[in-house]
Amino acid sequence: MSMDLEVKKFSYSPEYLLAGTDIRVTTAVKKAGADLKVGAPVKLDSSTGKVSPVGKSDGVTALYGIATEDFKADEEAVIYLTGEFFADRLALETGVTAASLEVAFRNIGIFLK
Repeated sequence: MSMDLEVKKFSYSPEYLLAGTDIRVTTAVKKAGADLKVGAPVKLDSSTGKVSPVGKSDGVTALYGIATEDFKADEEAVIYLTGEFFADRLALETGVTAASLEVAFRNIGIFLK
């Protein structure tokens, strides 16, 4: 008989995206221009009014908010516009880091912890 000595993590508490409510959380509804994952930083295309995930080559000029849940392309998507969020819970595209978005998010009222 062998013993399983591997470290295991047991938890009943969910891992949240929202980090607090000290800062007012506001949302907006926009049509999704692409599939969105919960916690995805999104950019707003000013010509179409649609939101899509922020990619590495996008920079931060059109940064708009964070997707509240999963949405398919062309669905009405609810987007967080302000609030406090856990950086490690963001659904980031390849090559995008929370650190690269932190200042731009702060400028629009989103704070990462």
